[in-house]
Amino acid sequence: MHFNRDVSRELIMNHYTKPTHKVDLGAIEKTFYSDVCSDDLKLNLNYIDGIYQNPEFDGHGCAVFIASTDILLQEINQKSKDEAINLINLFERFVNQDSTLTDDEIASLGDLQAFYNVKTHLNRVACALLATNAIKNN
Repeated sequence: MHFNRDVSRELIMNHYTKPTHKVDLGAIEKTFYSDVCSDDLKLNLNYIDGIYQNPEFDGHGCAVFIASTDILLQEINQKSKDEAINLINLFERFVNQDSTLTDDEIASLGDLQAFYNVKTHLNRVACALLATNAIKNN
């Protein structure tokens, strides 16, 4: 599958500068921290009636972290927990450049495909996956 570097960069920067799911979550006590940098994350997943409904986050960090979190919450919105975990598992495989992913699996990632080359910057893999780890452990 072919990925356009310029389109990916623009998508990441748009979600970094104008994240749609980022709000002030000052009252949320649980904060997730990166093991390799200063990224920090608070989540309000709004899991209601078996569906993620308008999940939100708060946090500080780099463009890869903020954008991947915002896009991930966009992609799991209106999905069940099982659907979200399946998407998260695919995204983790994608970021780690799993060569067994099919074109259909990659297409199911939606805008998360923008992170196709994050593995080339190994320190950014943790940034891209902080939200996936937090959701799986929340």
